[in-house]
Amino acid sequence: MSEVKQERESVSAPETRAEVVRGRPGRRTVSERKEAVLALLSGKASVDQLARKYGVLPETVEKWREQAVAGIEEVLLRGDVATPRERELERELSEVKKALSTLAVDHALAMQAVKEWKEASRPTRPARSRR
Repeated sequence: MSEVKQERESVSAPETRAEVVRGRPGRRTVSERKEAVLALLSGKASVDQLARKYGVLPETVEKWREQAVAGIEEVLLRGDVATPRERELERELSEVKKALSTLAVDHALAMQAVKEWKEASRPTRPARSRR
């Protein structure tokens, strides 16, 4: 009877569960998820190994892989790595550069006009007396 009791204790022993420490969902950083997906895609680790390492369910690691593959497909289909927001920011930057160059030219012309006006409006020196 003591053998059965020992067998039951060994099955439910906490050592088997000690290596799996699950955190709350969404607690993995982007760098951790990226590291896990790269390890998975390169064949360095299996889904189960990564799930144990990061304390998540294997389904979560598979979801990370699916999201990464979807992102890769999107970039390859688009042929451009810039997101729509990045393209909008680049367009705005181009407009700001044009406006700045126009203002710089206008400022230079205005400063030249002020300089010429000052030179033209200076009083002349009084003539020397001839005495």
